[in-house]
Amino acid sequence: MPEEKALVYCEREYLNANGKTAHGLVRYTTRYKIVGVVDSTAPLGDAGEILDGKKRGIPLFYDLKEAREKTKPDTFIIGAVSEGGILPQGYDKAVIYALQQGLNVVSGLHQFISDEERFTSIANKNGCKITDVRKMFRDHKRFYTGEIGKVGSTRIATLGTDSAIGKRTTAVMLVNELRKRKRKADMIYTGQTGWMQGWPHGAVIDALINDFVSGGIEGAILDSWRDEKPEFIIIEGQGSLVHPFFPGGFEIMAAGQIHGFTLQDAPGRPYLDGFPGYPMPDPLRVVKIAKLLSERPLIGISINHEHLSHEEARKAKSKLHKRFKVPVEDPVIDDVTQIADAIEKLRDG
Repeated sequence: MPEEKALVYCEREYLNANGKTAHGLVRYTTRYKIVGVVDSTAPLGDAGEILDGKKRGIPLFYDLKEAREKTKPDTFIIGAVSEGGILPQGYDKAVIYALQQGLNVVSGLHQFISDEERFTSIANKNGCKITDVRKMFRDHKRFYTGEIGKVGSTRIATLGTDSAIGKRTTAVMLVNELRKRKRKADMIYTGQTGWMQGWPHGAVIDALINDFVSGGIEGAILDSWRDEKPEFIIIEGQGSLVHPFFPGGFEIMAAGQIHGFTLQDAPGRPYLDGFPGYPMPDPLRVVKIAKLLSERPLIGISINHEHLSHEEARKAKSKLHKRFKVPVEDPVIDDVTQIADAIEKLRDG
């Protein structure tokens, strides 16, 4: 168990897609012991149960001071994302409070807290550490070499029809399911939450200079192969192949030299994340593009059940299965056993 106790601050955002960093940490992390989540707009109770119906022993608090006093954390994590990656309104006051109380601060935003004197002066006074995860990768410069051809792992990308749709959650669950079956598996993280979750191999690709994105992905895979020789490598997807604001899918497929891909869809989501004028794409369009770009097969479909009743989700899964003839599962409800079966079959024949 990790020894560093962390409190996740997700004011106003825990109940929507902007809380995806908090969601990821509540569901899984080996880097921290999550002792609480703060959001005054969410219901009190177990943060895991509120998120997806599964109790995880992580209380949700309305008040930051109360949360700190009751949980006695070592670290304060910003659990929300925002358009442009800036500190959401009012979060600066929470950061200052945390530093004043002697807590280390971790942020995955594009706005670097460690560059601002109003924060660093308090941190220095109280002996606190500020970690800007994206800053760690800002000068990460690794060129693509082609050495990935020597990697013997079966590589699967978790793509999606949209951003903030559950690609990372599916990747985490696939790795853990394969490991449960005594198969050697690793996840390559491509975003800041993956680093916070403690995965050892990855690169935060939206923090890299564009010339080094492919090299960052390939390099993480080479490191994984060198360190662990996994049978399976699941590469966390980013954005969508068709989202105008959140790119990333092509580089993951090309640099990762994948053997197959899964698709994450939200059948009840009306429009692309953050863009009401952009309807969600037909999953078939995304699958066709991915197959054309990678020349590799669709292995399975995972769904996000937001805005759907249980019956509506069941019908959506059935419709997708009939249409694509691959396993279709809702990871947080069904688990990912059928998709894992298909991934094993791809390798073992």
